Amino acid sequence: MVANKLLISFLVFLTFSYGVVSEESWNKLSKYYYLSKISTNDASIKFNLAMTYAFTGYIEQGFKEIASIPGIDPTFKDKALIKYKRKTTLSPNDWEGHFYYAFALYVNEQKDSAISEFNKVIELASDDSIKGWSYGYIAYIYGERKQWPLAMENISKAVVLEPEGAALYLALGIAKKETGDGVGAAASILKAGTLQAKQMLGKHSLNNLKNDASTSEPTPHK
Repeated sequence: MVANKLLISFLVFLTFSYGVVSEESWNKLSKYYYLSKISTNDASIKFNLAMTYAFTGYIEQGFKEIASIPGIDPTFKDKALIKYKRKTTLSPNDWEGHFYYAFALYVNEQKDSAISEFNKVIELASDDSIKGWSYGYIAYIYGERKQWPLAMENISKAVVLEPEGAALYLALGIAKKETGDGVGAAASILKAGTLQAKQMLGKHSLNNLKNDASTSEPTPHK
């Protein structure tokens, strides 16, 4: 039951996922959102947008963008694997390159290697939120495999680094409930709901993304 509930918490409650977004990350998100609206058939822009959604915690939106890419370019995942492996070789200390490469590996079903790349992101990134979401994606992979102790270990680390991640608290709450910690479960689930409400009303909510993006100037992408 714990395993099933934990998986549901990742798959059903993705809209709870985002946390606090830095100005730098928000500006990147606004830029790629804008570019995606004016270049609707550019797979590279779609992937850039997906990755920016991913490291700002907008998991549902990130996976939707990834799912749209094969319809634009069925070979993109193979090209991305080559492209971002090269980037990590040329710039081994750039966390963002490793983050992109981790997802390229993930969509190519090379999930052990994806975990390794997310761990490199955790080592290299200075932003605790980005580290936290990287632990969250590692937990997601372990959850897919039903390796629940490893999933829970990584979720716990994610919450420490990204204490505003509502989905992480929700997952912990469900797991605690199933293991008999009713008080801990209630506290975690209540915190998840509180964070969700706070984020919905915050400056960096998806409701504000369209307006912010409309004032962005398109710039060259990766």
